[in-house]
Amino acid sequence: MTAQDIPAASGSDAAIPAPGPDSAREVLTIKGLTKQFPGTLALDDVSFGVRQGEIHALLGENGAGKSTLIKCICGAYSATGGDVLIEGKPVQITSPADAGAAGIAVVHQHMNLVPTMSVAENLHLGEKLPRRAGLLNWSEVHRRARQVLDRVGVDIPTTALISELRPEQHAMISIARAVSAEARIIILDEPTNALLPHEVERLFDQMRVLTRKGHSFLYVSHRLSEVFQIADRATVLRDGRLSGTFDRSNMTHAGIVGAIVGRDGALAERRVRSHSTDGTLMRVQDLSGRRADGISFDLAAGEIVGIAGLPGSGADETMNLLFGRRRSTRGGIEIDGKPVRLRDPGDAIAAGIAYVPRNRLAEAVFHADSVRANVTLPSLAKYLREPILRLVHRGREDEAAREVTERMRVRMPGIEASIDDLSGGNQQKVVLGRWLSTGANIFLLNSPTAAVDVGAKKEIYDLIDELAREGKGIVFASTELEEYALVCDRVFVFAAGRVAGELRGEDVTEPNIMTLAAGGALAA
Repeated sequence: MTAQDIPAASGSDAAIPAPGPDSAREVLTIKGLTKQFPGTLALDDVSFGVRQGEIHALLGENGAGKSTLIKCICGAYSATGGDVLIEGKPVQITSPADAGAAGIAVVHQHMNLVPTMSVAENLHLGEKLPRRAGLLNWSEVHRRARQVLDRVGVDIPTTALISELRPEQHAMISIARAVSAEARIIILDEPTNALLPHEVERLFDQMRVLTRKGHSFLYVSHRLSEVFQIADRATVLRDGRLSGTFDRSNMTHAGIVGAIVGRDGALAERRVRSHSTDGTLMRVQDLSGRRADGISFDLAAGEIVGIAGLPGSGADETMNLLFGRRRSTRGGIEIDGKPVRLRDPGDAIAAGIAYVPRNRLAEAVFHADSVRANVTLPSLAKYLREPILRLVHRGREDEAAREVTERMRVRMPGIEASIDDLSGGNQQKVVLGRWLSTGANIFLLNSPTAAVDVGAKKEIYDLIDELAREGKGIVFASTELEEYALVCDRVFVFAAGRVAGELRGEDVTEPNIMTLAAGGALAA
């Protein structure tokens, strides 16, 4: 049986086919791969293989070596030792061009698409465009683009702008680019970070179609629920070494987590203890905007309130309204019993509101700057020693940065280290911790654990709980529905721009959230 003969999967765990006899042939083999940086052994004798037509998960904590491994495979780094084999034959990969020639393509988590260009233009990035009579032949550009999309089973107009498309469509266009380059091995680096469950499922359906055509995926993710849903096998790295490779038949949550973190696999449990106190810290009354209508709820000191919903449901819009990123059209907000007007984020910060956005890299991290600067920027006025010339008292700034990073348990060489050198989990701790110096009492956390490993997630959950214990009010949102039960005291589910229902305690479950989000009603 060939990869094309593997029957279609319906989407359930049980329906994902085990690799057939011919698919035991490895198309990508990593043998003893080692990468040495000055003072750091990033990869230490790593060996594993990816079979034809399989989806092979690559797991590990931030800093475990996953990114270094991918960069060695795709030619961004040269390995210090070891071999990469394609179809059993050693290949020299010293550049991305070498990787492309070997049939390897990488789809990065931010897709590397140009939002202002059309689908057809993005599919031709880096290629010579066809011409006729010296002029660009746009009809041929779109014809070729249509052929590529048809190969991966994606029905998207080639004239559509990338900015007009859904997140999972971005991912499929990036995969289509890889397929058009005749890539047999496609490395997906956190492709589902910005996707909601139904979008993830659509992406997985397309991946399954491509595996039946003989393509193989090396799939990097921190979302273990997705790994169990889609992966045929999984390889775990820890501290630059191979921690284990698991077949679907012996993959368990505890076993995978234990391999990732090297300790007990029970990382988080349902939230059963609330720090909520009597009284209202923030009152939202009839708050409305472009995509939210009549939103009302109270937030007590020490309470963690979840906001959940599908795209366009009003959940994200409510977060934006609460931080002044969008101006409300009606309704109001009271903090400590006093009305506040949020015309922009500056008003929100002055009112004691902090915000951690979903897209950390695009919206929250000041790249190429130090950890110190990333921590202190929102509260820099506190450290001025000369307000007119804007001179900063560096000693006080350094002390504040050290205090925050110690409290947030940020692992780093020092506060002058570049923020870009930190793992995703430690970057997120910096983004969350920067608000501690502002005196914020209300924290709006939009997917605070996105793109961080399971160990860092547990640390962030603990930090959120510490904030609640100190009397901070927290509004929490996530694209991973299982997180709501772990973090929140209660959850408001949005649909069609309004609150569709409120869940508490044992009723906070993924099925209940999805039922309400889809406009359904819960059983009595």
